[in-house]
Amino acid sequence: MPELPEVEIVKRSLKNKVNNKKIKKIIITNRDLRFKIQKNFENLLEGRSITNVSRFSKYIILTLDNLNHCLIHLGMSGTLHLINYKKKEKITNLSFYNSKILPKKHNHVK
Repeated sequence: MPELPEVEIVKRSLKNKVNNKKIKKIIITNRDLRFKIQKNFENLLEGRSITNVSRFSKYIILTLDNLNHCLIHLGMSGTLHLINYKKKEKITNLSFYNSKILPKKHNHVK
């Protein structure tokens, strides 16, 4: 789990990359979290512009053009994935299920 200095570095990097940019697409690979992600979550964010990136404790806060906010916690990995769709990069997701080597709770490799 990232500590405050790492969260601040991610926030600053994110601010440089996404401030005043439009959210084109949201991909949620796992909705089965402690707090369920609502079904229309993608629709609430897609097409919105990010007007500010800030931090409160270990949470990163995206302020959107409609004055709503998106709260992000980096969890155990401490990473966010930003994809430039103009470059047509290949995205590969690999999941291991029922593995005797990897614990079931943390079995996604990206």
